[in-house]
Amino acid sequence: MRSLVADIADGKTRPAIKPEERLLLAVVESAFWDLRSPDLARRRTARHYFLDEADDHTFSFLSICQHFSWSPASIRNQLSSLLQALVPSEGSSWSNAGASSAPSAR
Repeated sequence: MRSLVADIADGKTRPAIKPEERLLLAVVESAFWDLRSPDLARRRTARHYFLDEADDHTFSFLSICQHFSWSPASIRNQLSSLLQALVPSEGSSWSNAGASSAPSAR
């Protein structure tokens, strides 16, 4: 069970975020900002991160969504304009631009 902490602003209680959960959130946040980066390779890697269907490692987008009970489809839909901005032209091999499916570190 998660511990509860008081929210000083309105007096309500909310679940405390554990340090490891902060790390998971930071991974997704980093990928989000990478989608907006002027660096094409970073944007491609972040796009791959959000669209990857693998959930075989702790920091994959799908694993993080499962942990927080988020809908990956809903998040992808909200990011659709950023994700579609990088649709590769036919014959290009954008998926080889990023060696890892995890977002780059800041």
